[in-house]
Parts: sequence; C-alpha cells; structure tokens
Amino acid sequence: MMFIQTIVEDKHSGIRRRRLLKAAVPMLLLSSRGTQAQQPIPVADMHSHFGFFSKTMDNPGLAEELRNHRVALVAWTLAGDIRWIRQTDTGIVQSGEPVPGALTEFFQTRFDRMRASVVKSGLRVVLSASDVDDSLAGEPGVVLAAEGGDFLEGNIDLLKVAFDKGLRHLQLVHYIRNPIGDFQTTLPTHNGLSQFGKSVVQACNVHGVLIDLAHSTGPSVDQALEISKVPMIWSHGWVDANEGQAQDPFGYLQRRLSLAHAKKIAAQGGVIGLWGLGLSTPGPAALVGRGAWTVGRQDTRGYARELASLVNMLGPDHVAIGTDIEGVGPNWSVNHYGHVRKVIDHLQDMKLPNDVVERIAYKNYARVLKAAINRAT
Repeated sequence: MMFIQTIVEDKHSGIRRRRLLKAAVPMLLLSSRGTQAQQPIPVADMHSHFGFFSKTMDNPGLAEELRNHRVALVAWTLAGDIRWIRQTDTGIVQSGEPVPGALTEFFQTRFDRMRASVVKSGLRVVLSASDVDDSLAGEPGVVLAAEGGDFLEGNIDLLKVAFDKGLRHLQLVHYIRNPIGDFQTTLPTHNGLSQFGKSVVQACNVHGVLIDLAHSTGPSVDQALEISKVPMIWSHGWVDANEGQAQDPFGYLQRRLSLAHAKKIAAQGGVIGLWGLGLSTPGPAALVGRGAWTVGRQDTRGYARELASLVNMLGPDHVAIGTDIEGVGPNWSVNHYGHVRKVIDHLQDMKLPNDVVERIAYKNYARVLKAAINRAT
C-alpha cells in the first residue's frame, strides 16, 4: 500500500530516450483499434486493494470489475499491518505495537475471508502455473497476495501454512517494524535483511511464492538478489535516479526505487510495477530525474507515459502495471480497471509495438509468477 510517490530518470538521457521511442515506433504499427476493440488485450495487475476500503472484503465487486474490463490476472493484496498504521500529512507511519500473536491472528482471519470471497464470486484462485495460463485465456484469476510478511512473527513454518491456504505472492515488508528487514519509510535497523528475512527468501523459493521487494531498502534488495534463484518483482512504486531516504519529507519521495536497483532486478529477469499515484500538483517535466513525479490526479495518459518511460529505462520485458488501487487514497491517477483500460488505449495511441503493450499489460507479470511457482515443482 502507498500514498504518494514519484518517478525519475536522468534529465538528458530521459528526454533522449523519449525521442528515440517516438522515432523508432512508427515502423512497428499496431493492429487497428477495431481489432483491439473486438479482442482487448488482457490486463494483469501486480498490486491491488480493489474494494478493500471502498466496499467490503466479503462483497467487493471484484468479479464484475475484472470481467467487465478484461482483467485476466490480479494480485489481490492484503496489508497485514493495516491495524497498526495510520495516514499523516506526510505519509504512512506505524501507530501501534502489536502484541505477540496479533499479527498472525489478524492475517489468517482476513486471509480466510479473502479467499472465501474469491471462491464465492466464481473467480479462479491462482495456485499453479496452469492456473495463470487459464486465467489469461478465459475466466479471470486472483493471486492471493500479502503486503508484508509481518504475520510470520519470526516463525518460518507459518509461510507454509499461508501457502497451503493459497498465498502465492509475498511482499516482504510494509510499514511496521518487523523481524524480516528494513523498509524505506523508517531508519534501518537490520542493515538490509535479517537472517530470518534471508530465510524467508529461501523459503519462498522452496514453496513457490513470488517474492515482492516493494518498500524494501536498497541493501535488502541487493541481499535478496544474492539469495533468490528465481526472478523477483517490485510490484508498485516509481523509479528515480536516486533511492528514497527515510529522511525525505514526504512518503512518495521515500518510496523511490533507484534506477540502479531497478536495473539489478531486471538483470535477473525481474519486473518493476508502476503504481497509480497522481499528485494534485505534479512536478514539472524539467525536473524528471531529480525527484519529480509528473502524473496528476486522474491522469491516465500521464500514467501511460510513465510506463513508456520505464520501458525506455529497463526494456520491455521488465515493466508492468502495479496500480495500488485504493492504496493511494485520493492521490490516484488510476483507481479502477476502467482507468487501466484507458491506459492500454493510450499506449496503443502512442504507437508502441503491440507486443510491447502486451508485455506491459500482462505477459511480464505472468512470466515471473509462473517462474516462482514452477521453482517448487
């Protein structure tokens, strides 16, 4: 979950890359919009809280939303520390200290309700690589995801419990102090991942759970990359020349992933997801690369533009959608899947090659998810 963020690239090379994209793409025109209207490109979302805050987990309207907008795959994400955090004027902070056992109990109760809601809706719970393929081909699939491994409370055996219940996507850290590793919005205490955190990475590989590095600090990313045998993701956020620091004045600045670390994740086959943040006063384009997020509220075209910019920085195999729907409060550029469908339309209007649009829209997340699941088989 996140509230405010920015995307960045080197000022001069960023502008030059945009020009290269515009110059090269016309030779690779898309199929007609008419054909696309008949067969819309499927969408996969690496991070969504759809309905968690605007409706109820038991009846979120998720099935109708996914079917109406051809969303084939969504990581429906439970923030396990939600009871112990609060929003401030500058970002999200921890508001309480959970007593022993509280995080586990809260997560398991909510996770059971979450899965029951998916089953009741008739959607597919994604448990295997074949489920991923079937979801892309037909009825939408839901990847049950956790935002923060806080529910483990230092007990690695609880990962297998969650896996057996259907967990297939785990973000290591979120917004509260934990025994796993450091997170971007608070001063570090583990120098990256703890020994327990490193064992969580190894256990995810063993069980077939996709590792999500969002909210992790740079040292944590480096250490996870040394351990994991399969590609990992940064599900939602933005990329800047420099990593965010806990001392930055706003949460969205703290949540920056450095371009160097984004490239490291990509080099091992991983994927970076762009969140749906929108600012009431977006930064000017002249400051891109120096901490400026240029996407305004309700700005679907700006979101598409930033996806294209990430493709220029990281390559088309390493960029995906990670909306953080309902996780950014009023500061959104996309906040339901009709908005995301508009983003796909904008990418097509920008004349990106059709295969590039498909990789951004769904292929990249599907690939890394299947790689993680298959690691255990």
